[in-house]
Amino acid sequence: MDDRWSRAGDMVPRETGPGRQIRRSGAGGISYNSTVRLEWVSREKDARGRPLRTRKPLGIKLVFPAVSFLAAGRPYFGLSMLEAHREEGSPWARDVYGRDVLVLTERFPCFDSSDYRNEDRHFRWYLLCQGGKFTCVCHTDKTPAVAVTEDVRDLEYDLWKRIQEMKCFGLTEEEL
Repeated sequence: MDDRWSRAGDMVPRETGPGRQIRRSGAGGISYNSTVRLEWVSREKDARGRPLRTRKPLGIKLVFPAVSFLAAGRPYFGLSMLEAHREEGSPWARDVYGRDVLVLTERFPCFDSSDYRNEDRHFRWYLLCQGGKFTCVCHTDKTPAVAVTEDVRDLEYDLWKRIQEMKCFGLTEEEL
């Protein structure tokens, strides 16, 4: 269990169903990803076990040059600032502001032996969680831009499952 975000506040995300499909492209590659729709719920529950508060995220997406962008209220002058202090063998890093960043990668799709031999690009997601909100910085290798989603509403299914498996909030899906 890696509950680094359990200290991120009294609200935690929970899946409410399928979200809108996300299309990622760049440097000649395209990926269509299924998503889950998220909402934020209070850790505190009523007598029936239901969260006392819920909040629906806004899901505001902007595209910036990878050399200068804003994410979670702070300026970044390159992706390396999101991984200023990377933990060896771990998906976790700390950004230059001391915030925990979950760094997840996925290799470009490969369809034949030539792809497997020559393809070295990845999709990269940098997830920050603070104040009951997710911020996601997505970058495709060999592209000059990043997509920043503030207050993530629809998150890639595979990323959500990885966050759940890691128990980043110290809770299982059943406990939400």
